[in-house]
Amino acid sequence: MPIAARQRGQAMLLTAVLIALGTAAIIFSSISSTSVSTANRQAHDTATEMARVKEALIGWSASRPSSGNARPGELPCPDNDAPGTAGYGFDDGSCVAGAIGRVPWKTLGIPEPKDASGETLWYTVANKFRNHNMSNDPITSDTVGNLILHNNPGTTSATATTVTTQAIAAIFAPGAALGAQNRDASSTATCSTTGTVIARNLCASNYLDTAVGPSGNIVNATINGPFIQGPLLDPLSSLFNDRVLAMTNADLMPVVEQRVAREMRSLLQDYRAATATSLLFLGGIYPWADVWNGDSNDGENRHRFPCMTATPVNWNSLVALSIPPTNTPPLPNWLTNGCGSNAVGWSHVTYFSSGRNFLDILNLACSTCTAASLRVDGTSGFQLVLLTPGGASSSPRGAWPGAYFLDAENNDDDDDNYVTPAATAYNRARIYTIP
Repeated sequence: MPIAARQRGQAMLLTAVLIALGTAAIIFSSISSTSVSTANRQAHDTATEMARVKEALIGWSASRPSSGNARPGELPCPDNDAPGTAGYGFDDGSCVAGAIGRVPWKTLGIPEPKDASGETLWYTVANKFRNHNMSNDPITSDTVGNLILHNNPGTTSATATTVTTQAIAAIFAPGAALGAQNRDASSTATCSTTGTVIARNLCASNYLDTAVGPSGNIVNATINGPFIQGPLLDPLSSLFNDRVLAMTNADLMPVVEQRVAREMRSLLQDYRAATATSLLFLGGIYPWADVWNGDSNDGENRHRFPCMTATPVNWNSLVALSIPPTNTPPLPNWLTNGCGSNAVGWSHVTYFSSGRNFLDILNLACSTCTAASLRVDGTSGFQLVLLTPGGASSSPRGAWPGAYFLDAENNDDDDDNYVTPAATAYNRARIYTIP
């Protein structure tokens, strides 16, 4: 064969090889790009579902009824036996502190939440925030959680970081089963999470994984934690695929606190309306403020909401000379819970003030009033002011009211002048008024 022809043949062969290699590279790149795109979409869908659960938990907590012992700020127990309801399928459930179970989606009133692998999301709640059947401690914007969440963007303890040490709750997306995890609903075995023999599909350790934390391995299926999450696209996804979303005081309390303040304001409006039916209190009045022990202190128009005894007419009492006979409103249990000289309830974190013209006219000795009405943002004529501090980053915060209300006009406690808090963050102090 002539040399020129042989060279042309080799060139054509080389060209064919290069074209094949190029085509393979394009196909590989396309597959790789599709895989990354799919993983990103699945991660986004899972994160969206977890955020939806978090929002539902906050809404459920903020809308707790004022009857009975329910408390704004409490959370339902996890679903322990998979009917979608809290605890073991009744009321708001029963659970130990830090218990882990599925999200009680029926209790929350939402569709069953699932991650991108089709698994129902899991959930845990800190001790103090369990529903009132389990814990009746006061919950306020001062109350922080104790659950620890770490973030592990790598594979060694040196790369693990702490997200929070004060989580109120945590939501888990378990992902597909890994390793020896067995999620068979028809068989039972001893569950390392609970130490009891239960169906495999009810055991957290068959869903939640282990990863390297700051001090060694962290098992997400451990009651009370600590917990850890890996990177979104984990190179070790065959060993660890949990996604974890924490809820903190800063997430929950701004919504709960607004509900509390508005209900306090309504109670005070009802108090004034009830006393307006009396010949003694024409136009109606507000109670005197509490200074330190939960009781009204005659002559004091500002400090704290009186959560025990109100004067001149106590809560839930018949107003003298009222036509028709009228009672002042009763206080809900969540508002009297933690009230007193060692106050840790909502009254302890809420500032209360009313103007001289809207107080008991039979007691003219208002020792703290500096004007006939309250002044807000330079405008006079306000009857009443309530101030809430926003969620706490640590507890206790410090001396009240200075450590709670950062605006100088709101934290001095020595005049009847107030301002709308300057901060714009969601988790900020807020002012509620009655003009």
